[in-house]
Amino acid sequence: MNKLRKYKSKLVLMLILVVFGINLSAKTDFQDEKSINEFASVLKQKVLLSYEQETKVVSILTELQNNVTSKPENKNSFIKEAQSKIESLLDNKQKMKYDIIKNDLWKKF
Repeated sequence: MNKLRKYKSKLVLMLILVVFGINLSAKTDFQDEKSINEFASVLKQKVLLSYEQETKVVSILTELQNNVTSKPENKNSFIKEAQSKIESLLDNKQKMKYDIIKNDLWKKF
């Protein structure tokens, strides 16, 4: 009887840990998605991105987030690559506006 009680206690504890881990992971994913959308939104407002450009920026930032998560030691090179991809989407007028805000914008990301 005592062994059964210990087994149940361990099982309940493991279930709580699993649920907590899943919840924590979901919050992290949500926060990442939120920061990506905020970044894209600010860029859209400041540089006047088209819908197509904004969609591509979100895609680039999602890729960046995945790369940094998988290989955090290469974060700087991934950021430079993402910056280059985003800059290639912009026309000359947008690039001029982007150059003014890019340092502050990337600090937040």
